[in-house]
Amino acid sequence: MPEIQRTQLKTGQRPIQPAARTFKPGETLFEEGSQGKELFVIKEGKVGVYKETPDGQVELAQVEEGGLIGEMSLLDNLPRSATVKAVKETKALVINPATFQATMQEVPAWLSSIVKIVVSRLRDANKRVDLPILRDRERGIVSLVLQLLPSCRYEHDGMPAIDHDLVMAEIYYVCRLKKKEILHQLGRLAEKGIIAIVDGKEGKKHICIKDLEVLRLFEEYLILKSQKRTFREIEVGDEAFGILNNIAYVAQKSGVETDDGTSLSKAALIADLGDKRTDRLDKILFDLKRKNLINMEPAKNDTQIIFKRETINRIKKIKEWLPRFESGGGA
Repeated sequence: MPEIQRTQLKTGQRPIQPAARTFKPGETLFEEGSQGKELFVIKEGKVGVYKETPDGQVELAQVEEGGLIGEMSLLDNLPRSATVKAVKETKALVINPATFQATMQEVPAWLSSIVKIVVSRLRDANKRVDLPILRDRERGIVSLVLQLLPSCRYEHDGMPAIDHDLVMAEIYYVCRLKKKEILHQLGRLAEKGIIAIVDGKEGKKHICIKDLEVLRLFEEYLILKSQKRTFREIEVGDEAFGILNNIAYVAQKSGVETDDGTSLSKAALIADLGDKRTDRLDKILFDLKRKNLINMEPAKNDTQIIFKRETINRIKKIKEWLPRFESGGGA
């Protein structure tokens, strides 16, 4: 008699098998916030993944044959993070905790620990990605890349980089986007010059960030765009921006670093300008102060101009990159 049959006869146990279920179109597999510990493997058909927002229910993705759904609640016993409904008649294997644990007993302990850590990180990412992002795929991807960088960053070709396959997997599990859509969105970022997708050794791909500040500015741009706003620094005209550059230039020679920023005398700025724009200088400086881009404090027989170098660098990058943010590409 085969060994497995002898074992079954002695213990009275049989191999635990997943149950098969069929869901009609519109039928709910599980609801957001509910308790549930089953993992569903889609064998036939299609299901939709939905998230509740202040504006109603938003579809995050659709999962077809071969896809998994419900894996996080099975592994961490926390409430469901989304609602899943059958889009058309769907057949699925339902794997309950007993079936899963029986299988995991044959998996090395280190692999089981890694799975739990990954699920914990994905669950945390789900909490941090706010609801408006779920309606904006581009913003969601940028946000996730920025969240992954602190723990997953490495250097490649002298640039901060992150593993391409890791980003693909994280975006799928958090946003449930299909591979084609993820590649399209990453391609758009590359066309704008915000990231570079670089082929490495042994077929490994890297997502390299050319300038982290630009990536953060792009996320800020997308947030402002969703609010039908733009950078306030855009209101700084060419003449005022020229004065700011003069301030930074003069400060290199005669500025003093303080806790509030770099300080220089107005007299030193006037001396550098000579006869250029001095007739409008007071108005320009007042406008810059009103926009909180500089500060001015009275001093003995003069005025001290206080500014932060990062403010000027930020304005430069906004002016340089905003046209690219608004375009389809073209770095």
